[in-house]
Amino acid sequence: MTDNARHLLQHPADAPVRLTPREQQVLLWCAYGKSSWEIGQILACKESTVNFHVSNILRKFDVPTRVAAVIKAIRYGMLAGQ
Repeated sequence: MTDNARHLLQHPADAPVRLTPREQQVLLWCAYGKSSWEIGQILACKESTVNFHVSNILRKFDVPTRVAAVIKAIRYGMLAGQ
């Protein structure tokens, strides 16, 4: 198991992560495996704007990758029913 995965398993959610509606949309498309360019096409915005939102998501979840952010979001129940 990698250090990142171990970190995710050992630290339960203390405070809920608050995402903007656009960050929630970007995170959902990340969960579907879409690239920044693809998400930009879907949401009708620039790839750089998507990367800005992804950066904010990573910071808020305190994780280094999109995959880790998606895993945490699933653990927090933020992607359930999407």
